[in-house]
Amino acid sequence: MRRKILLCCLALVLAWSAASAQTAKLIVKGAKIFNMAPNQREPFIGYLVVGDDGRLTEVNAGDPPASLAAKETYDAHGNWIIPGFISAHSHIWQSAYRGLASDQTLTGWIDALYGKMAPQAKAEDFYWFTLHGSLDHLTHGVTAAYNFNYGGPSSFDFGHPPPTAQSPESYQENQFRAEMDSGLRFVHGWQVGRAGPHYATEDARRALKAFLDWAAMQPKSTAFLSVMINGGTAFNDTYQQAVLEKSLMDEFHLGNQSHYLEPPETAGEEQSKFRWFMDSGLLSKQLIFGHFIHTNDFILQQTAAAGASMSWNPLSNGRLASGTADIPKYLKMGIRVGMGVDGEASADIADPFENMRTGLYAIRDKYEDAKIMSPYDVLRLHTMGSADVLGVADRLGSLERGKFADFLVIDPERFGHVFDPYASLVFIGAQADIKRVYVGGELLVENGRTLKQEFDKVQKEVDQRVTASLK
Repeated sequence: MRRKILLCCLALVLAWSAASAQTAKLIVKGAKIFNMAPNQREPFIGYLVVGDDGRLTEVNAGDPPASLAAKETYDAHGNWIIPGFISAHSHIWQSAYRGLASDQTLTGWIDALYGKMAPQAKAEDFYWFTLHGSLDHLTHGVTAAYNFNYGGPSSFDFGHPPPTAQSPESYQENQFRAEMDSGLRFVHGWQVGRAGPHYATEDARRALKAFLDWAAMQPKSTAFLSVMINGGTAFNDTYQQAVLEKSLMDEFHLGNQSHYLEPPETAGEEQSKFRWFMDSGLLSKQLIFGHFIHTNDFILQQTAAAGASMSWNPLSNGRLASGTADIPKYLKMGIRVGMGVDGEASADIADPFENMRTGLYAIRDKYEDAKIMSPYDVLRLHTMGSADVLGVADRLGSLERGKFADFLVIDPERFGHVFDPYASLVFIGAQADIKRVYVGGELLVENGRTLKQEFDKVQKEVDQRVTASLK
């Protein structure tokens, strides 16, 4: 028995030694690391180690041990490293239509994009639109996003597709393939049809199950985070939409992000529908409100009590004159907040630096107080805040051991003298300062150039397809 115990102990020691001796995928050294971990506000000079599974095995101050080996070592030479930005609210395919309806608020903008432009494009066009938008997200430092996919013209016509429209499934599948091909981590937002006499719960259930079964058969990738429902309760005229969405969430264990209280002109009507969210059970920890600007105290109290969250999209809110969400008040009440760059036909660029600045300035203007929100606060909302809202904070949002190695290498040369590193990042930072973008320890963007796909060719393809769809 004693001999068996000794042999077991020896086996454990040998196994531990073998594991310790394994070569890492990547070591990054000599970096100023902003890990955004709880209780670690102060950046430090150190190193990080990425394992073969794309997760961080070490994030420490100082130099890596001489005994530590890796397939690749990158010396950051004092450059700054921050977690990849997470967009809690994106319409990635909309990058094909940037600059559209520049003098319109939300209602007119929707008519221009969803009523006139998008219905002219074919399902396969949306592969290229989504690939283009995903790559553009990556070049701007966004490494993960919630993507509101386009469900095809039928999803905006109460279940009645035009005679020439392609099936909703083909739109969903094309966009999913593009998300996978881009290298961006993503939550796939599934577009549910509008409940009504021609579209019942069983229709939606059958369509969603078919998509989930199809997605499960695709090559496995950690880039695919989850599927959620693109909620449309606020845009429907009946309570049945909320019931439909809740039934799908319960059966398939999915979250839901619903556009709600965005434009000022429909605020009263949408506020009256809040009871639909409550009575149906939609109002829960599984619900994210998109935009969520024109609220009242009752709505905020109930949202906080239910554990629901919201995505803040300052760039598009400013562009469409939608208003400014009272983020300090929401946070004080206990509502979880993430940030999104929204669609590139309403925000026009998927730039989290511009998004943080725009949001921070709007809040300071609203309160006439420069201390009401700090650069650190908005950086945290665009990283850990968004990860929390999307339910992936155990995997993303900060640079901590066990999480995925999604990070940016920032060249601070343009910042000049640094009084406050977070102020420099938020007030001065831009896409031009991003030297490298890593997802899972894999280098995907270097000096603005995408390495997995040829962005110029994708851009040309998108331009040709948009032009052809308008003829």
